[in-house]
Amino acid sequence: MHVHALPAPVRVHMLTPLSFNDAQEIGDRIKSGSSVFMDLRNADHDLEERLRDFVGGLTSALEGSVTDVAHGIILVAPAGVNVSGMNNSQSDSSHTSHSSYSDYRDESDITPLFGRLSA
Repeated sequence: MHVHALPAPVRVHMLTPLSFNDAQEIGDRIKSGSSVFMDLRNADHDLEERLRDFVGGLTSALEGSVTDVAHGIILVAPAGVNVSGMNNSQSDSSHTSHSSYSDYRDESDITPLFGRLSA
């Protein structure tokens, strides 16, 4: 009989960055092995660009991933987290090419998830 360790609990955080200073918390959570949903729906264009560049570089260095899950909602995941059925992008590919939202899922698909995460 083989004994297998149970996997560690999955940690997912929902963050709504208000300034680039919030990038530190995002980076710390990814480095600790947690995934982060970044809600950029209310961020101005410059902040969104800077944060996308930051998480793109971070995930490239840590072999993680950046996934657009809805208009203005981004999943930043550390190495070893596989996201199926989404449009994954690494920092050296299309993470900054978000001027066209035609490939994003409808916001109504993801909104119920945020209610459960924030409760």
